[in-house]
Amino acid sequence: MKGESMKKIGLFLAAMLAVLPVRADFLEGEEAFDNKRYSEAFQHFRPLADSGDFRSQYYMAYMYLNGYGVSKNDQLGLSYLQKSLDQNYHLAQALMGYLYSEGRVVPADPKKAVMLYQKAADQGNNSAMLNLGVAYYQGNGVPRNLTKAVELLEKIPVEQKPEAGRYLGDIYLAQNTDNADKAVAAYRSAAEAGDLLSYVALGDMYLDGRGVDREPERALKYYTYAASQGSGAAQYALGIIYANGHGVARDPVQAHAWLSWASNQNYEPAVSALGQLKAEMTLTDLDRARVEFMKIQQQVLGKVASPFEEERKAQEAMLAQQRKRRSVRRRR
Repeated sequence: MKGESMKKIGLFLAAMLAVLPVRADFLEGEEAFDNKRYSEAFQHFRPLADSGDFRSQYYMAYMYLNGYGVSKNDQLGLSYLQKSLDQNYHLAQALMGYLYSEGRVVPADPKKAVMLYQKAADQGNNSAMLNLGVAYYQGNGVPRNLTKAVELLEKIPVEQKPEAGRYLGDIYLAQNTDNADKAVAAYRSAAEAGDLLSYVALGDMYLDGRGVDREPERALKYYTYAASQGSGAAQYALGIIYANGHGVARDPVQAHAWLSWASNQNYEPAVSALGQLKAEMTLTDLDRARVEFMKIQQQVLGKVASPFEEERKAQEAMLAQQRKRRSVRRRR
């Protein structure tokens, strides 16, 4: 019996030692991929994928489909992806679901996309869970079901997928106008986690007084921060606000500057709005708008502090003042 036990231990150790080089190669490949050294990652992943490693097969598929570190090849990408799918790998399921959803490389098939998202979500894949929640929200591949969409999206940590909070905010508003305060809270969480479109949504809420007191100045801070980070949607929103005088004095020059910035990023709604605005402006106004555009870019691009940082500093200052007053009262 003792000899048999020793033999089993020996086989186990041999198996473990054989796995170690594979694991080391995969981790090196993953590190190279994460740091965008795609050619190096390819060299690590290829032998592992060809020997049956489903994680490496997923990465090979991703690189071939996007042309990362290797010439783009959809056929090889799909071949590796299918091998990973056959081993029930959640990242492969999520990626194939996306391909079916977008009709990229494969024919568009929303129902197949939902099926794959569900499989990946059942394994805890947050990206798939997000896409599944959005599918239920939009009724794409499944009957529209806002309750189911909320149930899925609320499971996703907003720190990992900030856009989940934005979609929750949209759904809360779609469910019931009395949910505006819940929508504001969802947008705020998503914006604090870095979702720029949630800053735009918060701006809309404060501009119109939905779920919060109407505060146009605060709305402008949310829009301007997102615009400074390159959000075409925020730049467009500012352009429309100044063009219409919504919550601010009407200013076609400011409007033109913001719409120009968004148009330069090919934000389609801004291109159309800018064309209409130009037709109403004089040559002098257009010259002023070009100067204003340069000025805004120099003063705003990447230089605006987040409103949440301003709020935090104001809160800290208020607490410090309260502590100081309490200290003075105790001394008396």
